[in-house]
Amino acid sequence: MYEWLLDLYVLDFFVDNHWEKLPSSWQENFDNLDPQELGKILSGKPSNHVFPLSFLALINSVKAFNIPRNSNYKITPDSECTNTDTCKSHPRLKNLFLKHVKLKKRHEISLMADVVTNIAKETDCNAVIDFGSGVGHLVRMLAYKHDVYAAGIESQGMLTEEARKLDLELEYTASKHLSKEAVMKLIRPTHFNVTLSCHDQLCHLPLASTMENYGLIGLHPCGDLGPLLLRHFTAYEHVKFICLVGCCFMKLTCEGENCGYPMSEYVRGMDHGLSYVSREIACHAIEVYAERLMKGNYEDLKVHAYRAALERILVTYDPQLKHSPVRSVKHSDTMTFEKYCTLAVEKLNMPMLFTPEALSCGASDLEQWRRVVTVYTLRLAVAPLVETLILLDRVLYVLEQGLSCEIRPVFDPKLSPRNHIIIARR
Repeated sequence: MYEWLLDLYVLDFFVDNHWEKLPSSWQENFDNLDPQELGKILSGKPSNHVFPLSFLALINSVKAFNIPRNSNYKITPDSECTNTDTCKSHPRLKNLFLKHVKLKKRHEISLMADVVTNIAKETDCNAVIDFGSGVGHLVRMLAYKHDVYAAGIESQGMLTEEARKLDLELEYTASKHLSKEAVMKLIRPTHFNVTLSCHDQLCHLPLASTMENYGLIGLHPCGDLGPLLLRHFTAYEHVKFICLVGCCFMKLTCEGENCGYPMSEYVRGMDHGLSYVSREIACHAIEVYAERLMKGNYEDLKVHAYRAALERILVTYDPQLKHSPVRSVKHSDTMTFEKYCTLAVEKLNMPMLFTPEALSCGASDLEQWRRVVTVYTLRLAVAPLVETLILLDRVLYVLEQGLSCEIRPVFDPKLSPRNHIIIARR
């Protein structure tokens, strides 16, 4: 019933007259509605506003079918250790693994390392391979702090070289506080510069003898890389577990035998189609957006209306300019629509677009900015179902291979919107 809502582009709001696509009762109810009320609906907070029954039915259906996103995961407390001659226990090395790491990444690698370490112990497998390892923050923590044999796979050579430099920097810092014997026992992670195109490639990595059996880690692998890792896990006995956090669902291939979605036979046998734009909205940060609405910080959300008003000008001038790759411009209260347009189309070099008539039409469109915010919010409210479908398809794929699998919301969704970890074991 609401597929059209997921499949529309907000930038086409004025070109395709999105407001008229809403049920008439919704139009009357939402028109001039304070966006704070929409924020309450998005976040599940009570509202005094009386919404249409059909809208409430949709919101409650989403809530019922959606995989819960709130995390109550707690990092395993350290057991009391009298030996402080380690990277993990020495008081002077408490923040050793957080250097050069941004807040979001600190949160993710700390929790991911804890989950992976616990699963490794449960499966009696003390080695892991991390895909899309970047500069190696996660494998560095697993190796030096948790004594796990870890290898990182990264397609960009510059990041691989930087990872090796950071390893040496960490060892240098550790050597100032640890004994020579402790430094000698440190497990250094391995870094590979490899671009994966099929899961069989992993069998040809020159891994150390300590990594004959291993687990797989995917912390927000892009597009089809996540499904590739799942296929490798299910195909080989020596891969004992996988911990996978999805990302970039819009980059999944959706056709062919080894496509990224759908993976399971069950979903393949259903009406499973998901458009690019529906998979793209499923990657947005719903909790952060809802919080901004509730706090009344929605003036800068007018940028969606600015872009939609600009789109009408572009298409009116030349239909071939539809969805032109304009520059992303951050909105501010002091920015005029004309200034926004000038910055956005700077690379197109088309100043003749902005005639007084065009700018007047744009200014008129901007008066409907609340409607644009409403339509975007409605799309975001339904988006978790798309992510749920993609994640459950992956779980079903693993279950169809006769292996155990589960989903846990682990990260704080306000910090890391893609916060579910798929965990499967042999």
